[in-house]
Amino acid sequence: MNPFVRKFAWLSSGLAALVAAGATPRFNVLLIDIEDCNADALGCYGNPICRTPNLDRLAATGVRFDRAYVQAVCCNPSRASFLTGLRPRTTGVLSNQDVMDRHIPPEVPTLPEWLKQHGFYLANVGKLFHTLEYAEARYRVFDRLEHCDRPAGWNGPPPLLKFPSVRSRNPDPPPPNKDSREYREWKRRQSDRYGDSGLAWEEHGDYRMAATAAALLRQFAKEGTRFFLSVAQSKPHTPLLAPKKFLDMYDPTKIPDPPAPVSALHKFPYMKRATGGNPDIFTQRQPTPEEARAAIAAYYACVTMVDANIGLILSALEETGLATNTVVIFLGDHGFHLGDHGFWSKYSMLEATHRAPLIVRVPGARGNGRPCRSLVEFVDLVPTICELVGIPAPPNQEGISFVPLLNSPERPWKTAVFITEKDSEEGDAVRTEKFRYMEFVKGEMPAALFDLEKDPWETRNVADDPAYAEIRAELARLLKAGWKAALPK
Repeated sequence: MNPFVRKFAWLSSGLAALVAAGATPRFNVLLIDIEDCNADALGCYGNPICRTPNLDRLAATGVRFDRAYVQAVCCNPSRASFLTGLRPRTTGVLSNQDVMDRHIPPEVPTLPEWLKQHGFYLANVGKLFHTLEYAEARYRVFDRLEHCDRPAGWNGPPPLLKFPSVRSRNPDPPPPNKDSREYREWKRRQSDRYGDSGLAWEEHGDYRMAATAAALLRQFAKEGTRFFLSVAQSKPHTPLLAPKKFLDMYDPTKIPDPPAPVSALHKFPYMKRATGGNPDIFTQRQPTPEEARAAIAAYYACVTMVDANIGLILSALEETGLATNTVVIFLGDHGFHLGDHGFWSKYSMLEATHRAPLIVRVPGARGNGRPCRSLVEFVDLVPTICELVGIPAPPNQEGISFVPLLNSPERPWKTAVFITEKDSEEGDAVRTEKFRYMEFVKGEMPAALFDLEKDPWETRNVADDPAYAEIRAELARLLKAGWKAALPK
């Protein structure tokens, strides 16, 4: 057995005995959230090329959820959902343009606010909510804010660590007017890049966020603080830029071509996008095969850099002894297309956007070290965390605690998961074990149905196939009935 795994197994067994004896551990919570992560890009999810040794070790000592699904197709509505335990149609946050504080009533608590009410010290490093302007009151409850904007009137401590300044190596400075067409074009150019960042690893903001989080953990251990610590990583969000040391790990010529080419698509509901430009990267045209492979290699380099950063955090957790009483949750805020269907970035209700990585490690959980194939949703995170730390969940939750799966990952669970989109087309979808069914308010066609057993890459829309008429009707009823109809019996 790997020494790291053996050590953690021994520590966990002690806490398991305490739990069995009726004691309630005073768990801390470490939430590591990364942006735009395709679950299939991670080594611990079976990718044979991308190297993620630290996440592999986390998965080996926790529960890796192989079928975890977000509730929205991009950052703002997804985070608004999994940080409240409410679904997008309830929060009213359906797109990146919807200001969270204008839609979610102030009396509806987010996860940090709820934990603060129950005695946790709150620290955040990097991005948690979409922007400060969208969630200023929600950020104000934090005791410490690092590597992010701070709300007016916030009186927390100064930055814990100081880093040397990084000389700007961008020869394309932003126009001054953020409302101008020139600024929007500049922003597009900044996103639509991949390759060498020209920076050392230690100069990247993601490295500095991880180093700060590690320093905070050491401080918490000395002070005996019961904490909720959220730590962000901006990658692998575009631009797909990484230090050369990580890029050199991947040879683009050895990267396979993306699956589900446009030529394989039949009655596809996003055909305009499949044959045109994309959000964030390859925005004006489809890439050549060589460009696609180079971009995927750069994406893997970004993922490996993030993994190295996460290693700094997890090492600090181990060294301080906090691993024995800290729940670790690693997640991506949504998925990311890597050339499949001619898609790059997010903004679809297809599997590559809908599914995201989720690993949960709870000291003493009997399921640690085993994968879970059950369908779970990110809207379940708030009630799950609340149960783990021994406090009631906020009222009116639209998810359920999946703590039972942390002890028995193989048990039957939800029969379906749901997603809503507005930024691209507009509609809702339901995904079951065997099918994905979509209905669009606006779009190229009113509905789409994919047989995931026969067509796992969602290339053939069979919504109008008479052989699937009964299945389509059944899934339409389930989509209308909503999440309560899919709860475990």
